[in-house]
Amino acid sequence: MLKIDRSNYQHIFKSGQTHATATPKEHKSLWQRFISLPVSSKNLTVLIFSQLSLIVGLGINSTVIMNRSVQGQSLKQAKSELNIADLNYNIKLNQVNFNLHNQANTDLTKAIPNLDLPDKSILAQAAVRSGEIVTGQIIIDQQPYAIAAKAIPNITITTAKGNTPVVTGEPVAILVQITKETELQTLVRQNRLHYALAAVLALIVIGIWTYIFKRTTVQQIEKLKDAIQKFTNGDRFARVTIYTNDEVGQLAVAFNQMAETIAQKAYQQENEGKIAKQVNSINLRIRGLLNTAQILNVAVTTMREVIKVDRVVVYRFDENWVGTIVAECVDDEWPSALGAEIADPCFAKDYIDKYQKGRVQAIENIYEVGLTECHIAQLEAFAVKANLVAPILLNNKLYGLLIAHQCSTPRQWQESEIDLFKQVAIPIGYALEQAYVLEHSEKARSRAELLAIEQSQQKEALQQQIIKLLREVEGASKGDLTVYAEVTHGEIGTVADFFNCIVENLREIVTKVKTSAIQVNTALGENEGAIRQLANEAIKQAVEINRTLDSVERMTLSIADVADNAQKAAQIAHTASCTAQKGEIAMDLTVEKIFNLRSTIDDTTKKVKRLGDSSQQISRIVSLINEIAVQTNLLAVNAGLEASRAGESSRGFMVVATEVGELAARCSNATQEIKQIVENIQRETNEVIKAMEQGTTQVVEGSRIVEDAKISLNQILRVSREIDELVQSISQATVSQVETSQAVTKLITEISQVSEITSESSRSISQSLQETVGISRELEATVEKFKVK
Repeated sequence: MLKIDRSNYQHIFKSGQTHATATPKEHKSLWQRFISLPVSSKNLTVLIFSQLSLIVGLGINSTVIMNRSVQGQSLKQAKSELNIADLNYNIKLNQVNFNLHNQANTDLTKAIPNLDLPDKSILAQAAVRSGEIVTGQIIIDQQPYAIAAKAIPNITITTAKGNTPVVTGEPVAILVQITKETELQTLVRQNRLHYALAAVLALIVIGIWTYIFKRTTVQQIEKLKDAIQKFTNGDRFARVTIYTNDEVGQLAVAFNQMAETIAQKAYQQENEGKIAKQVNSINLRIRGLLNTAQILNVAVTTMREVIKVDRVVVYRFDENWVGTIVAECVDDEWPSALGAEIADPCFAKDYIDKYQKGRVQAIENIYEVGLTECHIAQLEAFAVKANLVAPILLNNKLYGLLIAHQCSTPRQWQESEIDLFKQVAIPIGYALEQAYVLEHSEKARSRAELLAIEQSQQKEALQQQIIKLLREVEGASKGDLTVYAEVTHGEIGTVADFFNCIVENLREIVTKVKTSAIQVNTALGENEGAIRQLANEAIKQAVEINRTLDSVERMTLSIADVADNAQKAAQIAHTASCTAQKGEIAMDLTVEKIFNLRSTIDDTTKKVKRLGDSSQQISRIVSLINEIAVQTNLLAVNAGLEASRAGESSRGFMVVATEVGELAARCSNATQEIKQIVENIQRETNEVIKAMEQGTTQVVEGSRIVEDAKISLNQILRVSREIDELVQSISQATVSQVETSQAVTKLITEISQVSEITSESSRSISQSLQETVGISRELEATVEKFKVK
């Protein structure tokens, strides 16, 4: 059994590995050092730099803004306090004017502490800028203070607007206000502490993220790098185990697929190399053999040794596709199949084309691939459990099959074994072809030598017989047809027999030719005049046929014009027929509409009559209401009279009676109006009924007229159809006449051509007969030379 150790292919491609060589150290820039760092160091550096840059920038910006805000706030506070002090000073100064000078000086002294300013430049600025507040910062006992100073005027000018202080020359004094900035500085320090804590927290977050990034990405990249390094060093089993779906995981999957592909290619190349080596070895062993049996025995023995099977056989086919096992190599414990003849009726139908195209069949278990019962029975006869079959082709035709049998157990055939089996079957066919060529060459050479000897002997005998035959037939060349050749055995005897038959037939022919020549000369002399007359008559007939052809052509043109006119008449008649049909359809629709209108008028008349009946009922009801109103009015009058007799006690009843009387009068008036309206409705209804009856009469008359028109139109339609059919038949008849005339013209044209050919042939025959007379006379003179008696 062919086995290939996969561990051996680790040495493949090692010749392509590159080795690092020592190079002198070069000075690298900061950027080159950064890009050469590992991924984790790059990530950590970028994170720290970006976070610290953000924190430091925000801290510096906020600190500057805070300092400026604190300083501005301190200066504003100092200005405010200085304005308050100036206001107090002016108040005290006014108190001095009211004789409160001692206490004012005392208060003023309290307001101005005795301090030694370390920087008196602000006092000089306040003296120069008299009347304006000058601000700044000073440090006293290592504590920051905000300072504001203002010069005190020495003259007050009274104007219309009031007292205005004015500084002339040296000011009386300078007010100074100092504000301590301790609380504001404390706020700034707290702000800086917060930013420091934020920076520390950011560093902690960066550290945690760096650890996570290293565990999830950097370590995976390092695993991938180690696997690639191992694979590059020749370890073709190096793979990466990464369970993430990010870019690194996808890269690892791609590397594993690439490594698997390269390993399979290397394994395949090694297998192919070993298969090629085995095939080459088998090919060398059978190449020097020139005997078919030896080639087949060496092939089955070698293949059984290589793939380690129980039996290898060569199954050869005859012209009827009956197979015989002509070579076998089998283990001793299994039955021999050599010489067995197997007739498979299904083989020629199902398998010949497949094996002819190079198919290799590998069956791991004969009971699991769906083989037929007869096929399984054939294999069971030789204890076969699995087999491998490859075709042997001889001159591109199926010679037989190279078959490997596994008898002990079912077997899973390796791809390398299948390829080896397939490739070994090819040189076996070449070797058999070479052996067949050599065998046929040897047989052909032996037959050629025997044939050469026989041909030499036959040549000598043939030469003697030919010389004798030539002597006997020599007189025939001089016109003596009475000679006779002796008939002997062999080919020359056959030739002599044929010669005698030819001479005898030739003698009879010459005799007949003499007789025929005499008869021909006599007949030609007698019929020469008749042939000339026949030629002249043929010429006259051709002229008459040409005249007839001209007449027929003119008649054909006339018939064609008639056919065109008939066709146009047929189209017009068909159009009239179609128009009549459309008129019939329209007339049917008109009749149907008139009947519908008649039905509608009848219904309307009935409804109007019912309306008249209803109006009469309304009139009766109105009359009844009018009578009721009259009676009511009469009762109201009677009630009024009775009320007037009763006196004042029945005055209310009198009023009611009066109102009832008025109501009865209004009802009477309304009924009169309704009666008038109903009478108008009845009158108009009667008029409508009369009009409807007249319309019905007119509709009936119109329907009768339409029916008559429909009958007339049907007659027109029937006549137009008959005209259409008649014109169509005339058109068809004229078309048929045109075709007939064209056929007659064509026939007469052909007759004319035939007559011309006949006249020319008559002339040619006349001339040929004249020439025949001369030839016949020459033939008669020629045959006189032959001797037939």
